[in-house]
Amino acid sequence: MRQPWNEFNSKMPWRMELGCYALNKLACGGLVFGLLWMYCYLTEEITGIPVTIAGNSGELTAQLWAYGFALPAALAADALRDFLPWLRKPEQLSLYLAAGFSIFLLLGTLMSPAGAGILWSNGIAGAVITLLYYGGRRWLNRGYGVQIMLAFLLPLLLWPIGLQ
Repeated sequence: MRQPWNEFNSKMPWRMELGCYALNKLACGGLVFGLLWMYCYLTEEITGIPVTIAGNSGELTAQLWAYGFALPAALAADALRDFLPWLRKPEQLSLYLAAGFSIFLLLGTLMSPAGAGILWSNGIAGAVITLLYYGGRRWLNRGYGVQIMLAFLLPLLLWPIGLQ
């Protein structure tokens, strides 16, 4: 039995359903990017020292974390979740935690400076960030105006500022 993406309107055509899903994922990405940007900006303002994510000398930017690592992790977790429809909520959360942890650990280790080794903090941060995508699937499901602002306007406003 197919479970529609939009639980509130089961008669929605599949193209609209897919568009709602894509808009939701982009909105979650904008939310994650905005939160990472705010964290780095506020930390820099408080300490006076330029902050980079995971102390990586600027190689892993907030944009890369939000759209390059977290979005594929959330998409992989969504695919597994839809492939295994019998999973309950705690199991789904575990799935998102595992996907975020493993993808951030793998990609963060591959892209970190030479000699840095495995950075477990990347995996832990990835698990938490991927949970934002899981929550966004529920929190941002109805408000299309909010989704459009988070998906397009927020990243367009913050991206040119140039956060490292």
